[in-house]
Amino acid sequence: MSKTLVDKHLKKFEIGQRAILQNLREMIIDELPTATEVIKYGIPTFMISGVAIVGFDGFKNHNSLFPYSGSTNSLLKTELASYVQTKGSIHFALDKRFPKPLLRKIIKARISQINSNYPKKNGEFLEFYGNGVLKASGKMKNDALHGDWKWFRKDAVIMRSGSFNMGKQRGVWITYDQKGKPYKKTNFGS
Repeated sequence: MSKTLVDKHLKKFEIGQRAILQNLREMIIDELPTATEVIKYGIPTFMISGVAIVGFDGFKNHNSLFPYSGSTNSLLKTELASYVQTKGSIHFALDKRFPKPLLRKIIKARISQINSNYPKKNGEFLEFYGNGVLKASGKMKNDALHGDWKWFRKDAVIMRSGSFNMGKQRGVWITYDQKGKPYKKTNFGS
């Protein structure tokens, strides 16, 4: 449904500008294959596991890319030197495609920032591969892995799952094959 909302949002632009924005959208989809498209703060946004990675939109005199972090621009100061910027956006011409190599750098910087924000105060832990695919999820307690955890391959297929009690494996752990089907169980007891 959100993809449909993004389609509808882009239809409000003239054909030339719409084509540039659609190209940017397709490049982001290529870079973040498991991301969900939504409209957030009124703009098309790509999210992974509930975290906003990057958004984009068109305006009267320019198009913009939104890295959802003011510090992303400062991390890529040299690469972005020729672009007009605000704290949270990067402006580019109405009639020019956004460069794919620069988009890749922005997304990788953004994912690195997101990874560095975990664990959260409530213990929640997420880690993402450079392509936005979830790598690991679980909880931390007193700097130790605690509770249920899952690890995933770069293609988003589950690889392993199990539980910890203050950093020590417990219960049944499952290892999955390349297709995500369980093929090995190991019992670590309680």
